[in-house]
Amino acid sequence: MAEMPFVDTDIEDEFVMHASSEINIKKKRKRTTEREIEEGSERKKKKKKQYQPNYFISLPITNPKITGSIQAVQDAIRQKDQRLSKAMVHSGSLHVTMFVMHLSNEEEISIAVGALSDSKDFVEDLLKGKTVDLSFQGIDHFKNEVGFVKLAENDHATILTEIAETMKKIFQEKGILAGEERAFKPHLTFMKLSKSTQLRKQIIQQYEKQERGSG
Repeated sequence: MAEMPFVDTDIEDEFVMHASSEINIKKKRKRTTEREIEEGSERKKKKKKQYQPNYFISLPITNPKITGSIQAVQDAIRQKDQRLSKAMVHSGSLHVTMFVMHLSNEEEISIAVGALSDSKDFVEDLLKGKTVDLSFQGIDHFKNEVGFVKLAENDHATILTEIAETMKKIFQEKGILAGEERAFKPHLTFMKLSKSTQLRKQIIQQYEKQERGSG
């Protein structure tokens, strides 16, 4: 994919909070012979569930040059396998996730909205009147289940990382479970098999069958 500039965007006005409906909480049961071990396991499960992200902060991608290029990639994939149409991210939903968080009730949602508002001054401080121009180049995937376009590594990407880390810290200081342990790696997702459970199962089974055949 050719380089696609994200030009003349007032970045602090583009931050949007979205409710995430795509997170699946999976519970695993383990048999234990000792009560203490079982109780410890339950505590771990409860902690994991508490930290499960259900909201995220994102930077919407609306530049026609970028969305048009993404559309071209999606069309090319559809021509190869029409089933993957169900896995495509709609152009109106394209975004770069800044960080995820867990909000368990209306009070926490209200606190998060306040934190988002407070972040504006800090973002403006970081930018000092400058414009952040994001460029995307190269296609990659996560575990053959998520297709995305990589953000070109440059000074603008570095600033975006600093903004994300600063905002995450603001949310955390207000008691919001924000962010993950892994490093911030901004990317633009255009396809994900999780959009269709049935399709994901079919593709994985097909992939495993091909692997057995070539082995």
